[in-house]
Amino acid sequence: AGSRDAHYFPSTLVQFIALVRRARLFLAGDTGPLHLAAAVSTPLVAIFGAAGSPNTPKRNGPFFPGDITLSNGRPAPSARSPKAPHYIEGVTVDAVLTAIRERLERAHG
Repeated sequence: AGSRDAHYFPSTLVQFIALVRRARLFLAGDTGPLHLAAAVSTPLVAIFGAAGSPNTPKRNGPFFPGDITLSNGRPAPSARSPKAPHYIEGVTVDAVLTAIRERLERAHG
């Protein structure tokens, strides 16, 4: 069992890759760390923003068929502003937990 508290520690890119290579699963948004995890074949759950955004799973990956992507399915706002809806709203904690369980099952039985 792990800690419920998040911990930060500085690491180099090489150290990060070594850690993510050993991970059972990597959960992230459409970011550089997600793509590094994909490059070393770590099982992924990726959270993407609004539908219609140029940054889609089809364009950016992950590309392994077993990986899971989540999105809120809402159209992207025309311009980012403090009043624009957050891209991540609509992706529920329950949906993320379900995706994590499913991806772990796919990867590790």
